[in-house]
Amino acid sequence: MIATDVLELPMDQQGPLRILALADHWQGANCYAFVRAFRRAGHSVSSCSEADTIPRSWQLTALRVLRRLITPVLVSEYNREVIAAADRLQPDLLFVFKGPYLTADTLRSVKAKGAIAINFFPDTSITADTRYIPRALPLYDWVFTTKSFGLSDMERLVGVRNASFLPHAFDPEVHAPVKLDRADIDRYVSDVSFIGSWSPKKEHLLLHLSKAMPGVKLRVWGSRWEKASSRMRTIAEHRTVVGAEYAKCIRASRISLGLLVEGRPGASSGDLITARTFEIPASGGFMLHERNDEVSRYFLEDRECAMFSDADELVDKVRHYLANDDKRHSIAELGRLRCLESGYSVDARMEQVLAKYRELAASGMRIARSRTDRPVPTPARTLDHT
Repeated sequence: MIATDVLELPMDQQGPLRILALADHWQGANCYAFVRAFRRAGHSVSSCSEADTIPRSWQLTALRVLRRLITPVLVSEYNREVIAAADRLQPDLLFVFKGPYLTADTLRSVKAKGAIAINFFPDTSITADTRYIPRALPLYDWVFTTKSFGLSDMERLVGVRNASFLPHAFDPEVHAPVKLDRADIDRYVSDVSFIGSWSPKKEHLLLHLSKAMPGVKLRVWGSRWEKASSRMRTIAEHRTVVGAEYAKCIRASRISLGLLVEGRPGASSGDLITARTFEIPASGGFMLHERNDEVSRYFLEDRECAMFSDADELVDKVRHYLANDDKRHSIAELGRLRCLESGYSVDARMEQVLAKYRELAASGMRIARSRTDRPVPTPARTLDHT
């Protein structure tokens, strides 16, 4: 008989992990950035996207009614696909980006196969989207939230305590200075731009700027701007820009705005930082961001970005920086340098996720079931989070 010795390596020296990621697949998606970061680090990654099964963008009323009727069937099909993927891969780590349609039963099933389950939650509210999120969230072994106020919100609403704050990030494959050709400039050039979805607060700020500075070329990209007023609808482009086109749009704008969405039901605050907070400077853009203490932890005001507190100051700052090209260019350069030197990339965030995985695996600390019997909050249909 031949004896075989198995060498037990420390967690930080073990080989590539098998990771099942529940994330979108399109270039420029924040969740797909994590998938590519895991792969760059040498891990085996299989991914499932609910968008392949559950439609998101049906706009006609009849189609929206049909979607509501068939969504439970599609959710069941999607969860069967997740379980099948887990059966094939036998993942060490289940990495879920938000997980709007992952059921608690499916999460239990995948964990029962030995996977450690980690959720990366990017929204302000855990109750304003689908009913599946608040039911499943307490079952994860760890939850990362991109909202500093999200920690107390999750504990208050559904009893989640195994959680920590992990900010948004930029994707080095997407958010970098790009060269623009004449067609790019014609397509995207602006004095001031905003890339993101509609909300009443954002519309108020943009309309105030447009009325105060009618000669400024203001362009707005993103979704849901059909909900805006007639004047705002004439400013909006009514299309999204993603991936390389997103970086081009930032590069072609003299000032890129960092506007924040107001609070949603279930959230104790509106946004304080977003993915744009890091993506704009990483792309080489000059960022004019809403002022708050949190964003000030990441960028120095008037050195690495500019900030404003209200609509009047927004106008003042736009007027000032459009007239000061050298200062604007210097701030843009230093903002990008801060992103690179301070670890704001998705690769750095990914390493923090893996560090938590290794900690959980080494300690054997797992969440077997929900630790709360409190009623699950009912989701409300509200504003987009971006």
